[in-house]
Amino acid sequence: MHQQSRTISVIAVLALIGLTATAEAQRSRREPPRPRPPTRAEVEAYMRFPAGERLAVVSINGIRPAAVDRPSFTFTANSRMTGFGGCNPVNADYRRGVNDIRFGPLNFIERRCGGEIDRQERAIFWAIQGATHWRPAGQRGMTFTGRRGTVTFARAF
Repeated sequence: MHQQSRTISVIAVLALIGLTATAEAQRSRREPPRPRPPTRAEVEAYMRFPAGERLAVVSINGIRPAAVDRPSFTFTANSRMTGFGGCNPVNADYRRGVNDIRFGPLNFIERRCGGEIDRQERAIFWAIQGATHWRPAGQRGMTFTGRRGTVTFARAF
C-alpha cells in the first residue's frame, strides 16, 4: 500500500511539472521578447546624428571624391535627405534607429556628366541606397555602411 501511494505521488509531481512546463511554453509564445533598452553610449551616438547640417562626401569606399563640385547632402530631422551627387540633385526619405538606417528609393533625374564623375556619383548613390548602419565620424560627420559600400561625410563649410 505504501509503495502504491508513493508511485501515485511521483506521478502527480511529474504531471504537475509537465503542466507547468506546458503553461510556460504557451505563455512565452504569446509574449514577444522584450527589446533591450539602448545603452547610454548608443543614445549619445544617436543624438550626434547631424540632422539639419549640410554634409560633404569625403570618401566613397575609401576613395576621395573626384567631382569639381563636391557632393553634399542634408539629412533633415523629419527624415528627408536632399543633396547633390556631383552631377545630379537627389532626394529620398529615410528611417533611422540607434545605429541602423534605411533609405527609400532615391529620386533623381540622371544627367550624364561623363567619365569619373558619373562613376563616382553612381557609387555614392548605390552606397547610400544600400546603407544599413551609420555611425558618427569625427566632430560632426558620419559614415554609412552596407553591403553596397561605405560613404563618409564631414561637415561642409
